[in-house]
Amino acid sequence: MNESEILTAIDVGTTKVFALVAAIDGSAEPTVLAHAMVPCTGLSRGNVEDVAKTTDAVRTALDRLEADAGVDIHSAYVGVTGAHVSHENRRDPIRGAGTIGVITPEELAADISSRTAGPGSNRQLVHAVPISYTVDGEEGIRNPVGMHSSSVEVDTHMITADRARLGRLTRAVQNAGIEVDALVMEPLASGLSVLNAEEREQGALMIDIGGGTSDVVVFSGGRLCYTGVVPVGGFQFTNDVCITYNVEYEAAERAKLEHGQTEPGALDTALTVSLPIRDRPAQVTVPARELAQLFRERAVELAKMVHIKLEEADAAYMTSTKVVLTGGASELPGIANIFQRQLGRGVRLGAPIRSGSYVGLRDPAHATGVGILIWASSGHAARRNGRNRGGRRTNGSGAGIGRYFRGLMPWTTARQSQSRV
Repeated sequence: MNESEILTAIDVGTTKVFALVAAIDGSAEPTVLAHAMVPCTGLSRGNVEDVAKTTDAVRTALDRLEADAGVDIHSAYVGVTGAHVSHENRRDPIRGAGTIGVITPEELAADISSRTAGPGSNRQLVHAVPISYTVDGEEGIRNPVGMHSSSVEVDTHMITADRARLGRLTRAVQNAGIEVDALVMEPLASGLSVLNAEEREQGALMIDIGGGTSDVVVFSGGRLCYTGVVPVGGFQFTNDVCITYNVEYEAAERAKLEHGQTEPGALDTALTVSLPIRDRPAQVTVPARELAQLFRERAVELAKMVHIKLEEADAAYMTSTKVVLTGGASELPGIANIFQRQLGRGVRLGAPIRSGSYVGLRDPAHATGVGILIWASSGHAARRNGRNRGGRRTNGSGAGIGRYFRGLMPWTTARQSQSRV
């Protein structure tokens, strides 16, 4: 198989690395060859703190992919998250639009691709996503291609991240022996994976509750209007148990997975959980309802922090907006009810949307990795079809990303990696 036919996606999370490798056929629909998930201890709240540990986790995941898929991997699309990521919605004129009489896709692409975070800035542009266009003073135009005008402005969702933190992430991946094709904002990827077109049109708030952070995305009228990060994730739920009962993280995590619940009343009053005390040959017996109360309090706090993000996005008034929870920690029993009560909106659990019968990747924990692969395959199709002219290589900050949200590709899967952690 030719190298150009292979796409790899890597979700470098606070607690795990999830990676997928896929083949692209003539229709540019990805066929997943293998996927692997391995633990990672090199990050804190979505940020790479230990490059060597992160590199080891990435290399282990890639070794498993290469062995299971029978391919050599030389580059990958890599997800980005963390509290250092921020956004700005701004309006700018498009210079040189309509020079041949009508507005062309190339003019729009060139304009978006030219955006930067500013000279000398410690911020790096990750994505510039077109929201809508203004043509001759008429606002809210989704696609001005073919219109006759030289007065065009674009409203753009600009996503930037701390340059040094991105550098550590890139270095960790490169040290594993592969190049970074592009950095992909993880909330965007998860949105591609779990939201359908109707939800994006009518209004949707997606919350990806990961290991160390929760990513937030708001769509309205089919347009991306807000991205944000809350520095609370599954790690904090587990750590509450560690601190409260002085137990090791691994034991607290097992207790969460086996007995986790945010509705104490749903548990039998007689149910107890035994936890080994840290650095002592003894155990503490804890009522399961006490653990549930800890998880409940943390879930309420997270939901309130998300509500603050909604107010920041001027979306608190969007009472009809559906809430979609995804990410590994979203599967904690009862957490959807907490969000529904706190936000006053309908809530559903979001797993990757697929058209086939294969269910191996239909898990909220896979949402970001699958979304990165969808994003990468869409860009691959655009390049193959000549939408990026003049040999320009785009990394996702240019024009074209807006169209990725218009529909999700049907996928087929050849084989699932047997590497499970």
